[in-house]
Amino acid sequence: MDTLAIILIIYGALILVGLLFQFPFFYNNAKSKAMIKLMGKKGYNIMLLVLAVVALTAGIILIT
Repeated sequence: MDTLAIILIIYGALILVGLLFQFPFFYNNAKSKAMIKLMGKKGYNIMLLVLAVVALTAGIILIT
């Protein structure tokens, strides 16, 4: 379980950093463009934030 927790924490941190710095690979691939078209950029950013918080929280819970 420690491996999964570490992976979730790294994944959540990567999403959070990508959201804060607006990395192009989070916004310019085909699936992301479809989600942005469907939800809008603000909605997509909120989805990324929620996904990052859930991954970080799950990782922290699993590690303890």
